[in-house]
Amino acid sequence: MNILRLVMLSAAFTITVFSVAVYSSCNKNKCDKVVCLNLGACDAGNCVCPVGFEGLRCESLSRDKFIFTYNGGDSCTGPKFNKYAIYMHAVLTDSVTMTMLNLLGNIQDSATCTMQATDSFSFIGSNNSTTFTGTGKLKNDSLWLVYHVTHDTTSYNCKYFGQSLRR
Repeated sequence: MNILRLVMLSAAFTITVFSVAVYSSCNKNKCDKVVCLNLGACDAGNCVCPVGFEGLRCESLSRDKFIFTYNGGDSCTGPKFNKYAIYMHAVLTDSVTMTMLNLLGNIQDSATCTMQATDSFSFIGSNNSTTFTGTGKLKNDSLWLVYHVTHDTTSYNCKYFGQSLRR
């Protein structure tokens, strides 16, 4: 009877160890308990965020880190450096859009900016006979712009660099 009990106990132990090994080696869905916000999608346990959102669960608007005043200046096809501030404002009805004011040092010159990635945007704007298109990038607290300006029949390229004035 002791041998039968020992055989049965050994068989039960072997089946339990085998079951645990098989269960733990199965591929579990790593996204079961992951909740991604703002139309983010889970991939292998991590959220992949749509343009305009970032964070562990896509909980933050990417554009919010751009919404400051930047003191700096530009150089447009030549050695002259023009100092002025650029003001970035959120468009509250759209998570990927901002407005940039005071481009070229003229408060009337504004552009509509569209987020392209968590740290960059493209923009386009016009004022009377002046149009401008370009891209912007945020590195730490610095705004970098590269853009093309057309005024009447004259066109030129510009680069702007500005440091944010944190509110």
